[in-house]
This record gives sequence, C-alpha cells and structure tokens, in this order.
Amino acid sequence: MVHILGEKRKEKSVSSHILGVPMIQEWVQNPTPESSRHLIRAYRESEWRSVRLEVLKGLHKFTDLRSFLFLVEVIRKNEDLAEQMLAIRALAERSSGSMRSRSVQCFLRSYLPTAPDTLKPTVAYSLGLTQDFHSISLLLKEWDPAVKNEDGLLLKNLVIALGELKAFESLPKIRELLARSSGLESDLMMACMFALARLERDPGLIAPFERAFSEDSLMLQIYRSTLSQIQIRSQFKLEDYLSKIFQHPNPHPVLPLELRAFDEKEVETGLEVFDAKAQPKRFLFALQGLRTNTRAKILKQWFRSMIQSDQGGGNMSEDEWEALIPDISSLLNDTIYKSVKDEIASLKEPASLDLQLKWLDAIAPYVDIEAEGRTFLVDTEDSIAIRYLNLWSEWSLVKGLNSKVIDEWIDKFGLKPMVFGRLIRACAELNHPLKKFSQNWPTDFKDRQLRSSVLFYFESQPELMDLKELLNQVLLLSQLERENLGQRILGVIEAIAEMNARAKKSMAGESRLIDVLKMFAGHFSPELQIGVLRTLRFQPIPGFESWVMERIKHAHALVELNSIIALKSYPNSRDASEALVEKLDSAVRIIQGRALDSLCAHTSLLARRAVLDYLMANLDEEEVVDKVYRSFDPENRGGPEFVQKCDAMLQVNPDHPQWEKLVSLRDRLSNNSTAAQAATLDAAGTATLEEIDKKLVSVIPHFKKLDAMTQSALRAAEQPFIDEDTHKLPVDKAPTVLEYCKALDLILDRHLGQKYLFPRLDTQLHDFQTLWHRLGFGEDYPNLEKVVTALGLKGRIAPEHFPLHKAKMMCGTFFNGKILQDRFKIFDGLRAWAVIFLMFTRKLPVASTSGAKAGEPLLKLANSSDEKAVSIAKRLMTLQDLRNPAAHRQTYMDLASVSAVRNEAILLLNTVLEVLV
Repeated sequence: MVHILGEKRKEKSVSSHILGVPMIQEWVQNPTPESSRHLIRAYRESEWRSVRLEVLKGLHKFTDLRSFLFLVEVIRKNEDLAEQMLAIRALAERSSGSMRSRSVQCFLRSYLPTAPDTLKPTVAYSLGLTQDFHSISLLLKEWDPAVKNEDGLLLKNLVIALGELKAFESLPKIRELLARSSGLESDLMMACMFALARLERDPGLIAPFERAFSEDSLMLQIYRSTLSQIQIRSQFKLEDYLSKIFQHPNPHPVLPLELRAFDEKEVETGLEVFDAKAQPKRFLFALQGLRTNTRAKILKQWFRSMIQSDQGGGNMSEDEWEALIPDISSLLNDTIYKSVKDEIASLKEPASLDLQLKWLDAIAPYVDIEAEGRTFLVDTEDSIAIRYLNLWSEWSLVKGLNSKVIDEWIDKFGLKPMVFGRLIRACAELNHPLKKFSQNWPTDFKDRQLRSSVLFYFESQPELMDLKELLNQVLLLSQLERENLGQRILGVIEAIAEMNARAKKSMAGESRLIDVLKMFAGHFSPELQIGVLRTLRFQPIPGFESWVMERIKHAHALVELNSIIALKSYPNSRDASEALVEKLDSAVRIIQGRALDSLCAHTSLLARRAVLDYLMANLDEEEVVDKVYRSFDPENRGGPEFVQKCDAMLQVNPDHPQWEKLVSLRDRLSNNSTAAQAATLDAAGTATLEEIDKKLVSVIPHFKKLDAMTQSALRAAEQPFIDEDTHKLPVDKAPTVLEYCKALDLILDRHLGQKYLFPRLDTQLHDFQTLWHRLGFGEDYPNLEKVVTALGLKGRIAPEHFPLHKAKMMCGTFFNGKILQDRFKIFDGLRAWAVIFLMFTRKLPVASTSGAKAGEPLLKLANSSDEKAVSIAKRLMTLQDLRNPAAHRQTYMDLASVSAVRNEAILLLNTVLEVLV
C-alpha cells in the first residue's frame, strides 16, 4: 500500500494523461465520431466536475449527430447550470462559420421561450453567435419582461445578440435603455455601446450620452470609440454597400445586413441596377438585407424569372442550381417558404434523388420530412436512403417524432437490411421504443447485417430485452462473430445490469451470463475487458473480484479506470480497499477521483483512514472537500479517531472557504447521539422514559406526533432537567444544547423539507434556480444590499445578520443540481433552514418564476405569514450561533447556564410545529 499523505506526486507520463485534460484536448483536436464517443464517455465516467466541463468546452468543434444528441440531452435534462450553459455555447459555436447548422439554430430558437430564466441569457447570446436572423423577433419579445424584472444579465445578452444580428429595429429600445444610464450596471452600458457601434448611423443620436460617461474614464473611452465607428458608418451611402456586395471579391458575411438601415423602397430600386440572372449568388446574398415580406416578393419574382429562362433554353444546370441551394436556404423562414414553395417544388421534383435530397435539406425546417419517406426509402440506393434517415433523425430531435410513420416504414416499405439497420439505430439515438420490432428481434438478429443495429437499439431500451433470450442467441454465434459484436453485446448486458441495479434486482444467478462474461473477460482486447468491468460495477457477480483487481494494474488506462469503478461494488473487501488506496496517488485526475469515490463506499478501516488522509492532503481543492463531504457515509464511520482528524483540520485551517462543510463532516462523524443518550441514562440510573415523556408533553404539546428519532433527541436534551443525580454530576451539559438543535433540525427536515421543499425540488428545480438568479446569486459576489432589497427585508433584518455566506454556498448546490442528491448534507444546520424560510416561504417583491407574479412564494405554508417566517429565521440563526460553541470548545457545568438556551429552543420548536404540523 502506498500511503498518500505527504508523498510527492509522481511525474506525469504521456500514458498517464490518457484520461486527463491533455488527452481530452487531443480528442478535441481530432473531431471525428470516434473522438466524440471517447469524449462523451469521459464525461459520463469522470467523478470530477472540472473534467466534465472540459469535455463540454471541447465539443464545439464536432459536427457529428452523436455529439449533437448528447449536447441537447445535457441542455434538456441536466440540472447543473454551468454544464447546461457550456452545452448551449458548444452548440452555438459548432453552428457558426463554416459549420453553421440550421438544426442547431432551430433548436435554440424553439428553446428560448421555454428556457428557465437562468439559461435565457446564454441562449440569447448564442442565437446572436449563430447569426440566426430569424430569431430577432423572439429576442425582442424577451426585452420588455427583462426590463420589467430588472434582469440586467438577460438584457445585456439581448443587446449583444441584437447587435450581432444587425437588428436595426432594436435601436429605439437600446437608446431608451441608455437614457436612464444612472441605473444601469457598467457591463450593460458597455453592451449598449457595442450594439450602437454596429447599428447606429447618426452620431447626433448618441451625443446626449457623453455627459453620463464623463466621470468614468473607461466608459468615456468606449463611448468615444463607439462614436468614431458611427461617424465612419454615417459616411457610407446605399450605393457604396450595394457596390461592395456585387463587386468586392470577398464581401463580409454581414455586409447585406447594413442594407436594413436604409429605406426598403430605396434598396429595391438599387437592386434593380444589378443583373440578378448574371450574378445569382451575389443577388441572393444581397436579399439578406431585406425584411421578410419584401424578401419573399423579390425572391418569388427571381425564382419565376430563372425557371422561365431555363424553360426558354436557359443554361442553369442541376449543378448550378445545387450551388445556389445554401444561398436560397439562408433566405428562408416560414413566411418566405410558403411564398416560394411551388417554385422550389417545380425544381425539386424532376431532379435526381441526390439533388432532391439536398433541396429537402434546405427546406427541412418548414416541411413534414416524414412525408418524403416513400420517395427516398422505396426502391432507392442504400446511400440515398441512409442520407435521408440521417436528415430525418437530426430534425426529429428538434421537431419531434411521428411514431405512426415509423411503423408504416417498417410494415409497408420493405426496407433493405442496411436501411432498416440505420432506422433501428436512429430510433435508438432518439430513444424511441419500437414495440413491434422488440417482439420480433430474434428473427432480425439472424440477419448478420442487422445484428449490430439490433444490439445498439437495446442498449437504449434494455427494458424491452429478454436477457435469457439474448444470451441464448449470443451462445449460438461463432467465436469470430461474438468477438466482432462483443462491445455491442456487453453494452446491452451493461444496460440491463444498470436497470436491475436501480430496481435492486440481482443478475448473479444467471449461469449463462457468467459464461458469457468469462468468455469476454479472458479476451486480450481491452475494449471487451472494459465491457465486462462496466457490467460488474452494477452487478458485483461472485468470482470476479480477483479478476477485477488484476485489471487495476492494466497498462490500458480505460481498463484501469473501469476496474477502479467496479471495485466500488466490493465494499467489504480489504484487498480491494488496499488496491484503491494506491490509486489515490495517480497522476491522472479521473483515476484519483474514481478511487476516492470507491473508497468512500468501502467499510474497511483502511479505506476510511485513506479517505480522511486524502482530504487532509488536498484541503485546498474544492472538489475534494465537496466529494468527501457528500460521499463519506456517516453510518458506522464515526469514532474518536476521525473526529480528531477533522478537529485537526479545522484548527489548522480556521479560514477555510468550505469551513461549514468541514464542520458538518466532523459532526456527522461524531459518536451517535442515541448511544450517548443511552449511556447517560444507564449511568444516572434513575430517570425513566415515562417521566421524561410526561415532562416533554407538558412543554411541547405536539410531542406525541413527532417521529421516534426526534422524540429520542428531545429525551436526551431534557434528561438532565429530570434527574437530580445527573443534575449534580460534574459533567458537561452542552449536549442539551446540541440535542435541542438536532431536534429542530429533524423537525424541519421532516415537516418542511420532506413535505414541502423536496417534492417541489424534484419536479421544479428550475423555479428555485430562477429565484436565486433573480435575487442576484448568479453573480460571483452577490451584492448584500441588492439581495436584502430583492427579498423585501430592508428594515426587517440587519444586513450584517443576513446569512449571505450560507445562502451563497447553498445556491451553488441548486445551480449545479447537487441539491437533488445531497439534501441531508446541504441542509446541515439551522442556518440553512433559516435561508429557506427567508427565501422560499415568503411573499417577495420579485416574481419567483417566469410565469409567477411578484409576491407568490415558492413554498406556501398554510399556517405561516411573512412576519412569522422572518421571526423563525432570525431565531434559528441565533440558536445556531449558540449551538456552535457548545459543539466544540465551550462547556456548561451547571443547568442554569443552559436553561435560557433550552427555554428559547422549546419556544422556537413550538412555533415551528404550529406553522408546519
């Protein structure tokens, strides 16, 4: 065993980087579908959030469907705001420049209206980044609500996006916003200057703003730079822009948008000067400068003239029309397509299937793609049919599936094996269940061309697969076929194992499964060994432990990683713990993180010591502290040794930024209070349970309604006040303070948390994230004055008494989604519950969600009021301040010294019970 505390880290070799940031960067520099698969796996396997963020940053260079589906999944289903924002940016950046993708633009455009307030700024900015000019009206719709809600972050990103999109119609709104510059944040004013520099043509219209910036040297410099750009633009006339569009060898992509600053009638007249037939690409390029109705009219006229020219002996070949399709596509929106759809149809329908497919790609956002299935799937070449299915699957992700059409394709079209296989894989990628296919899959599995697709499908739909039937089919295959399909076979077995693990079902009794796993475990291929290990992480099948431990020393880093993860499933093995401890000293960040995660689940003393040693050696790393705080299970892990280690950490690091987490960890590792209570009762020997309960009922009327754990804590707290012998003993009475605070914590968990807060979190986490965002906690350093004002607490609580630090720490867990898994550790004291009362149970001046009105609390407590909520919060914080010294250094040798605390705790406890029970 290598003891990691105080040891120098090993030098990082090239091979050790395979799962670290350098390897991620190498995959990013080679944006192939295979690299995409590796990156997505690294994201799913990493225990470190920093690695997952690095993966998301890198996916902007990819254009494959797998990464597109993955990024959309992160945006729609992830609860970590930082990861969601990076996924949105990655989508936006992959659709910019030469990689522009209309499906990305359509997805972001459709997502903006329903996006939570916390993500709208990123979506708005991304629409500007993708140059999605069709989104201008949507962005303008968000303007007035953002102004009303004083959402400066959204306004800033709207201004930047509208400036990027050359949205001249936004100029009056930007000028109006700047007119009240005294109330604007500096970054919002900078955004307005940026937009004006791209949109404004009259220097005189921004002159009045100079005085507002005169006292800020930076803003004054930005203003003067903006003014200079406007003065330059004001010198250009309409004919200058038109000449550049038609005559410059390489005109700037946004040049046509400058035409929107001029009267459209003048632009129409100017376009008539140029020959639209002789320069069709330049003419279509110029049409981007016209608004929808005018563009639709002129484009329709151009189509008709070009088609008539062809019919009259013109020379527009299919290749020439094909070259114009991207330019035509960039001009379309719903209105324009309806205007020219007949003309496009007259060009599309007689063309070759290849060109028809390219036309379909151009008009995909505006048509029913499934309706084209018969054209491209029946009696066509496999390459055409597969390209059609690729197009269909991409747009189905954005527009939704039509399951009836899929059934019709399968039942009536007689799809060839290669095409049917692509359809099966597409349905797997879209997570669409094919019930008829699922019932008849053994027949399809007999076709060699379909086997891989069948297995790929059941990886996403494991609940539809009969494991015994799968194993029977696998054992019938030749050895070569099993090896070729090994990764797919093991992928399905892994998915079934994961599904059973969630349902707490075992697979260990299936002898054929053991035979198949042994078959692949003995193979030389690292990928097949990884497949076996990935199954064992969910189902620790007896007899494989020694094999897994051998793999932990494998030269292939992914084998090493997956063996570490699999050893987590053997928590009672000291040998496994020892092997994992050595990996804590790995130079690879993912390896370290997974070893730490596995050790946190192990029960051996060796594992527990290693976790605390690792924590002590890495106290400066936020992710390590957070991981141990969240995952080190308190059950059977307490005892003086670990409490002393935590105390040592706290003494050496009194200003640690995660002090409260370390204190909470220390308290969780303390001896069980019920055991201490039993020992005290045995020592005293005279107090009876009946006497204590009778006394408690007299001071706490709802005592009998409380759960057993809360009653037990209250008995421990009250016992010294009952027994005279205990009263006289020279022992510390501080546990009374602790137990009353613990009882309050338990009551709040049961009656506020489990009844009100946690069910709402499970279904509406974004509502809570939105409120945190509107209160200013989306900023790195929330402004205390702003927070107190937004909460309506001015004059009701002194700013210095507001628990801003605790609120900021809790806010992070709401934003990254950890609140859904770690509730009992995040709500780790009375101050945390005070934050809940102040923020979520009161009527606030700001609306809690997009659809709510100001004043509506997220948690409506029937027996509460704003006054009660504030009072309870303040008293909870006071009691927490009294509790902390008692938990550490302060001692109370006589009952009189704790009586005042006890009386306040009982009064507060009764108030809380009146509100919640």
